[in-house]
Amino acid sequence: DLQRATQLYLDMYPALSAHGMMKGWVRDLGMRDSSQINVTADRLDSTPLVLTGNTESLYAFAVFDLKKDGPTVFEVPPGVMGPLADHNFLFVADIGPTGLDKGKGGKYLLLPPGYEGDVPDGYFVLHAATYCNFSFIRANADLVGSGDKALEFYREHAKIYPLKAGPRPPLVKDITGVAWNSLVPEDASAFEWMYEVIDYEPAEAFGRELLGRLASLGIEKGKPFDPDARMQGIFEKAAQQGVAMSRVIAFDCRDAEAVVYPDRKWESPYVTNNSTFYRDDHIALEARTVFHFTADGITPAMAMQMPEGKGSRYQTTYKDASGDYLDGAKTYKVNMPPEVPVALFWSVTVYDPWTRCEMQSQPYPSISSQSDPAPATNPDGSVDIYFAAAQPDGLPAENWIKVLPDRGFLVYI
Repeated sequence: DLQRATQLYLDMYPALSAHGMMKGWVRDLGMRDSSQINVTADRLDSTPLVLTGNTESLYAFAVFDLKKDGPTVFEVPPGVMGPLADHNFLFVADIGPTGLDKGKGGKYLLLPPGYEGDVPDGYFVLHAATYCNFSFIRANADLVGSGDKALEFYREHAKIYPLKAGPRPPLVKDITGVAWNSLVPEDASAFEWMYEVIDYEPAEAFGRELLGRLASLGIEKGKPFDPDARMQGIFEKAAQQGVAMSRVIAFDCRDAEAVVYPDRKWESPYVTNNSTFYRDDHIALEARTVFHFTADGITPAMAMQMPEGKGSRYQTTYKDASGDYLDGAKTYKVNMPPEVPVALFWSVTVYDPWTRCEMQSQPYPSISSQSDPAPATNPDGSVDIYFAAAQPDGLPAENWIKVLPDRGFLVYI
C-alpha cells in the first residue's frame, strides 16, 4: 500500500498541481463563477505561492467549469499569450501568437467531454477531456499598461460566459500583492485531493489502469473516501516520500538531456524539449516530475526552439559552477551577455527551493531588461547580476537580487 501510494503521489502530481491552481483561485481569491478574471495588474509579486511565476508579465487567471456551465466561450484580447490546460494539467490549446487566433484575439469555444450537440460557427473550437480547465494568459505592460489601465484592458477586451447564456461582463479583480496558495499538499490531504479530482471528472480522462491503482487505495469515483487510521498513516508517509523523491529528481536531475550547455550547470525545465515529455515510444517519467514539481504551464510554446521567434524559453540552475547547491549565505554573480536575442525581454528571477515560488526576500526578486531603473551595464553591454543576502559593497542596488541567508535558492532565466 505504501509503495503504491507513493507512486500515485508522483503519477497524480500534474493533476494535483492543476487542482491546486484552481482550488487556490476559488478558495483564496473568492471566485464564484467563470466570469471572474484575476489579474496581476502590477505584475506577479512574491506574495502568492505559485510555482516559478514570472515577475515581468501581467497575468490573467481564469477557470472553466464545463459540468456547471456546459460549452463555454472565452473571448480573448489581442496581443496576449498563454496556455489553456485541463484538470490533468494536459495541454488543450495555446492562446496568442502560437494559438489559433495568431495573436489577433478572438472567441474560443470550449466543449465539455463527450459533447455531441451543435457547434456554431465563428469560434475557435476546443474539445476538453475534463470538466474543469484553466488558463493563465500573459501580457506585457507595454501593450496593456499596468494598474488600473491593465484592469480596464481586460474589462474591455476579455469575457468568459456559457454559450447558452450569452455574453456577460467579466468581474476583473486585481490580485497583485494578494496571498493565495496553489501548492500541492505534502501530507495525507493530497490523497483527499486525488479523490476530489477523480470524483468530479469523467473516468475516461484517467484510464483504467490509473483508476485501478487509485481504487486499490480506496479512491473511487462515486464512492465515499473514508480511509481508516492505518491508511491515513500510509498516505502521510507516502506524501512525504513522494515529495522527497520529487526534490531529488528535480534538483539533482540525472538526465543528460536536461543540460543546456555542456560546461555549465544550467538546465531546461522541459528536459525532453517538448511539453508532452514523450521520448521515442514512452513518457520520460522523471522529466515529467522535473517540470511539474517546479513549474506551472504546459504548452509547446514554452518548450519549442522558437524558429519564428514566438513563445518563451526558460533555463534554470540549482547549483554553482562547482556543482554545489546555491547557498543564501554566500555571494554569487551571473553575467548576462550583451544583445540577448529576445523579442520582448529577458529576466533573471530567484525562487525558494522549498516552495519553488518567488523568494519572499523582496516584492520582485528579479532583474530584467525591462527593469526600471535599469541595471548598470559593463563596457561590452553585458550585465552582472549579484545574488546575496546583503547588498555587496560598491554595487548598485539595480544589479542585486536579495536572497535569504538561512536557505538555498534557485534561479530561472
